[in-house]
Amino acid sequence: MKKTVIKYRESEVEAVFQKLVSNWVELANFYQKEVTYDYEAPSDRLPYVEMGDIARFIVDKKKSDNTEHFIPFFENVEELMIHGDQYTRELMVVGLFEGIQNRGGSQIDYYRSFDKWLKPESLKAWRKLIEFWEKDDWKKTSESEKILRKGRR
Repeated sequence: MKKTVIKYRESEVEAVFQKLVSNWVELANFYQKEVTYDYEAPSDRLPYVEMGDIARFIVDKKKSDNTEHFIPFFENVEELMIHGDQYTRELMVVGLFEGIQNRGGSQIDYYRSFDKWLKPESLKAWRKLIEFWEKDDWKKTSESEKILRKGRR
């Protein structure tokens, strides 16, 4: 079995954020503006707060159906999930995924509407997070809604 190389570490968390916002100029500019606004000194930075800002940005884009940059964004997320240390992976799941799910709620149908952008490791973590909070109820609800919609046609 091939060992995964860790490229992204808690001790170099700025590299995590730079990878995440790369390939999307608008997000990179937003991130830089938020970091500059939120903190006076680099030592004051709180990565989970910064990730919450990015989650809000993603939700706003999803709500406005402005998703053309989601493919490279979620490819970066997958890279961080695969090649990040434990802290980096938790930052993606608890900071980004949970932030998106909590901020967007049913307005963005987070149960399934991100499936087309999430890559295998990210999708697994995304679903595991939903199941942690909602157990299997979210699957039943989704399936029940499909059945009801078919019956209305």
